[in-house]
Amino acid sequence: MKKSIQLLLILAIVFFVTDRLICMCLKEIDKKVFTGQSVGKVNHFFSLKDSVNMLIFGSSRANHHIDNTVLDITSFNMGADGTRIGYSAALISTLKKKGQILLVHIDHEILYDSEYDGSDMLSLMNMTQRNADITTFMYKFFPEEIYISKTFNCYIYNGKVLGILKNYVDPNYDYNRYSGYDPLFPNLEQRNIFNKMVKSDSLKLEQDDLAAVSDLEVNPLINKFIGEIIEHCKTNNSRLVFFTSPKLRKIHNNVRNKTKQYFESKNISYYDYSEFFKEYNADYWKDFTHMSAQGATVFTKALKEKIFEDHEIN
Repeated sequence: MKKSIQLLLILAIVFFVTDRLICMCLKEIDKKVFTGQSVGKVNHFFSLKDSVNMLIFGSSRANHHIDNTVLDITSFNMGADGTRIGYSAALISTLKKKGQILLVHIDHEILYDSEYDGSDMLSLMNMTQRNADITTFMYKFFPEEIYISKTFNCYIYNGKVLGILKNYVDPNYDYNRYSGYDPLFPNLEQRNIFNKMVKSDSLKLEQDDLAAVSDLEVNPLINKFIGEIIEHCKTNNSRLVFFTSPKLRKIHNNVRNKTKQYFESKNISYYDYSEFFKEYNADYWKDFTHMSAQGATVFTKALKEKIFEDHEIN
């Protein structure tokens, strides 16, 4: 029995020492990676977040839809595929610079998604041992994750190791020339396939699942995240704009009006561009919810005029 306890103790010590050594090595590599969405884009964001005048946050519909190279202002597009408002709120909580313009993407269906739990922010776990603001913010919503990461340090790199090593050894672009915007260039075959989908299933353009839902309510957690963003912007005297980028599927007017009223009640600017394109142009789209680079450029120019007009930017 005594030997078993001693063996377990030795194994536990070896495990914890190994865990911390491996995590320490991964952190050193992590810090040097500035490409890819595994950790690189976030590291890039942290390297310049308090030096640029405009930041864009949101999902793939922010990442692929705002060509911030068109904007006559220093900016970075921190849109990230597969993320939502919790991820954006966590990053915004780290901002220190005063007087920035923040564009935060939100979709109608996300705002009213009762099942959303904020777990998208957990992809920032690797930053919790390097940034106190991220740790503090995440602790409010996922304290158990912070406790686990303090016990098992390598936990913060769960699912990220291969991406980190790949971008450390072979970065696929020069991050010094990267604005954060990732344009979509559908090839001819993809365009033809999508055009056939539009013609054969045109009802999808009119699809609006939310219209069938009575008594729509904003997810309380999303409301809390939006409140956190608003308060941080007030602290930094930053100008905040929520927006919805174009899509092919129509949104019911009742839903659009309810969303508009929600942001008006918060006294926050909201731009609804979901129906920006009145007619279908095959050159502007990759799929029903994502624009091609050509469509994104057209949209960005219109958004630029609106922002510069509303905020009197020279």
